[in-house]
Amino acid sequence: MAPHQPDRAHPSSLGFACRVAGALMGQGDAYFVDVEVPLAALLDSMSKAPTAAAAPAPRSPTKCGAVWYQALAGSITQDNDHAIQSWTPQEGLGVIAHPAKPNMTGTKLHPAGGIGFDMAVNTGLVAEGALSETEQFTIAVRFDSPIGDARSLVTVNPVDADNYLFLSEKDGQLHWQDQQSTVEVTLPSPASPAWVVVGYDHGRLSIVAAHEGHPLPGPTTSAAQNPQLDGDLSGSSDLFIGCRSHRKGILKTLGQSQIKDVMVWADSFVLTPADADMLSATCRFAETEGKSS
Repeated sequence: MAPHQPDRAHPSSLGFACRVAGALMGQGDAYFVDVEVPLAALLDSMSKAPTAAAAPAPRSPTKCGAVWYQALAGSITQDNDHAIQSWTPQEGLGVIAHPAKPNMTGTKLHPAGGIGFDMAVNTGLVAEGALSETEQFTIAVRFDSPIGDARSLVTVNPVDADNYLFLSEKDGQLHWQDQQSTVEVTLPSPASPAWVVVGYDHGRLSIVAAHEGHPLPGPTTSAAQNPQLDGDLSGSSDLFIGCRSHRKGILKTLGQSQIKDVMVWADSFVLTPADADMLSATCRFAETEGKSS
C-alpha cells in the first residue's frame, strides 16, 4: 500500500495573496507544503495590459530635413514700427520670407506669440522659390485660431502656372485644395492651438491635424492622383504665408490667426507610417525645446 500523503490544498483567494500547494522533491519522495504568494505573481504575463509605446524624443526639424520658420524675434527683422521685414528660417537653411506685395500695413509679432494676421487685412509674407521642384512636399503649420477662421494659412503658388494649392480654415473646417477646385481634402479644425500638416505627392493631396501636444492621426488623402494638378505644379513654386499670392485678391480670403511655426520638407512627402515618429518628434521640439533656441 502506498504511504499516506497529505491532501493537496486547492488555491483559494486570501486578501491580496493566494494559498497554494507546493512540492519539495526529495530522494524519491514528495513533501507538500502550503505557502502564500502574492496574487500578482500568479497572473499570466499574457494577461497584463500592453505597455503604451513611448513617445518619440523631440528632434529639431532642421535635423530631419525640414526648413523651419520659427516665429521668434531672433529670426525676424523689423522696421521702426515693428513691421516684419524678413523672416529667416532656423540655421539659415532655406529661403528668407519677405512681405508680399499687397502687404501695405506690415506684419507684426503677436503679443500672445506667433505672427499675427487680421481679418480682411493683407499682411502676408512670401518665400520666393522656396520649392524648386514641386513634385513632392510636406508643410506643417502650428497656429492659433480662436474663432476657427484663419482663412489663408499657407499657399504653394507655382511660378509658371495658373493654378496653386492653398491651406485654409473657414468656419471651423480645414481645407487643402487647388485654386481651380479640381481636388480637395478637408478636416474639422482641432482645438486651438493646433498643428495642421499637408502633403502633396504627384497630384495627390493629404492632410492631418491635431491639438498642440497631441499625436497626429493618420492622414486624409484624396482618392486618386490628379494629372492636371501634377502638371501645374511641376516647376518652381513660391511659399506664401498668411495670404495666397502677390495680387491684392479678395479680402474675404484673409482671416484671423497667429502662426507660430512653419516647417517645410521641400522635396519629400513625409505623411507616411515610416515617417510618423519623426514628424511627431519635430512637432514636440517646436513646442518645447524650440522655444528657447
